[in-house]
Amino acid sequence: MDLIKEIVFKKISAKGLAVFRIFFALNFLFEIIWIFRYRQLYFDTLPYLDVHFPDVTLLLLIWMGVVVCICIGLYTRIATIVNYIFTLVFISSMTNYEYHMIYTYICVNFLLMFLPIQKALSFDMLRKKIRYLNKGLFYEVEKVSKVTYLVPVFIALGLVYFDAAVVYKMKSPMWLHGLGIWLPSSLPQITMTDSQWLLNQEIFVKFLSHLTMLFEFMFIFLFWNKKFRVIMLIIGVGLHFGILLIYPIPYFAIGYITIYLLLVPVSIWDKIGKMINTKQKKNILYFDEKLLASCKIMILMKFFDVFKNINFITKSEAISLDIYDKEKPVSNLFSIDAYHSKIIDTVILKDMIRLAPLCYVLLKIQTLLDIKENFLIERKEMVISNIVHKNPRVQNYGLLFLLGLAVFLQIHLNHSFFKTSIPLTNSIKYVGYHYIGITGHGVFKDVHFRGYNRVYSIRYKGQLLPILDEKGLLDRYMAGGTYAYWIWRVNGPYVSKNALSVKKGIIEYSSFWSYKNKIDLSKKQEFEIVQKKVKVSFEWEENLLHKNMESPWEKIGILIWNNKTPQLIWD
Repeated sequence: MDLIKEIVFKKISAKGLAVFRIFFALNFLFEIIWIFRYRQLYFDTLPYLDVHFPDVTLLLLIWMGVVVCICIGLYTRIATIVNYIFTLVFISSMTNYEYHMIYTYICVNFLLMFLPIQKALSFDMLRKKIRYLNKGLFYEVEKVSKVTYLVPVFIALGLVYFDAAVVYKMKSPMWLHGLGIWLPSSLPQITMTDSQWLLNQEIFVKFLSHLTMLFEFMFIFLFWNKKFRVIMLIIGVGLHFGILLIYPIPYFAIGYITIYLLLVPVSIWDKIGKMINTKQKKNILYFDEKLLASCKIMILMKFFDVFKNINFITKSEAISLDIYDKEKPVSNLFSIDAYHSKIIDTVILKDMIRLAPLCYVLLKIQTLLDIKENFLIERKEMVISNIVHKNPRVQNYGLLFLLGLAVFLQIHLNHSFFKTSIPLTNSIKYVGYHYIGITGHGVFKDVHFRGYNRVYSIRYKGQLLPILDEKGLLDRYMAGGTYAYWIWRVNGPYVSKNALSVKKGIIEYSSFWSYKNKIDLSKKQEFEIVQKKVKVSFEWEENLLHKNMESPWEKIGILIWNNKTPQLIWD
């Protein structure tokens, strides 16, 4: 009970939560930008020819704006709700372009609605400080409960890892024999990096495979403990950094690394802040603490002074230090340089990173708005009301409830509790899968590779489309959802050349590429359909990746476009 109380009620800085918010939102923004860039592939029935209705362009742009609001912490609560709705509309409904990061997006975006991610490094806090200042109060930054850090880690990392290890990897001969990393990396259609030098280190690569499996099993039990948290952090970030370098799922790798930021000791963020802060203040700015406009401008400047180049002191303190010039006040905001030699106005903004133009505009607007508000205020100590005290406790228990719900849904997914009530079982699984992102995590299983001995691509006038290169490695079209679609749904184990999925994918990607490269499909255009044979081995073998890369592309058919109508002819 003492441990539970410490986890739930212990108050810590919100900076780590804010850093997680910023980097997770940035990563998610780049995922949306990728979807936007290839939106014709994602949504059109036939890219540029049979277009999706309604057009999703404007909706995706609005979504990007919403995610930017989350990143900077502006109207955060509303933004997280709208973001979750967009996630359900676009991400949760994906089928052809779904890959395992999709479920993490659903899960984390769901949790963001309940986490106090706006409590630090956010415009919401700036707005809140000014709002309290209008009441004559100086707002003190609130701390958050430790549980707000640990619940997202437990659900988004711990449950995923434990399910992947226990339900899948520990029953997989490939992983049990230490080939879980070696085999996928030895198939050129799965990797984007020639890492043969690493794959030839048999003992080391098998060690990495066993370490991954052991790490995923132990993570959910150890990350609660401070003694193991940093170790879990280092191993986890290292493994996902390896994924970033080798596999074409960058937003999965970076996305998981951003969740690991929640395990960084909160004191580290304060130390980093001190490191980037200017040790010797370039300017000293003094303000009249009894004037509302002066206090507001001080708060604005302090917010944008990222590197802490300015030392803020009150007017009374400046007078006591004998550095106050009564004859040269500037709009109730007084500032002097570090050598106490002259009064400075907006020149001081040059030292505030590269946001000086924005700061200047905001300060001028704020000054104009406060012309009629330039009255004396009585300085009071910030007193947090009872409502502020009660909300975190409700929030904490709510997060614990979500944690229990996630555990229930994850177990129920693999071991149905309601075997006699199929509709109820299906409904529970549907809710967990589509609305919370709870699903099975059978990634890189034996069945994904057994029989995957050939891969298909397209060539136009002797040039391969940017799907796979001459060596069979993934090209620039392949990342995230587009990679998952071509490699696992168009292609795949035991997929024959005349399969419907192959035909569909070839037509779609050729149509998309043709439009991008100004190839007129209303005229007769001929594409070659080619295949590369690869070897899949469940026994460690030296230089297997290079052997597969040396396998030649063979022509197996043609695709003829004429009058915007495709025709496939197999050899």
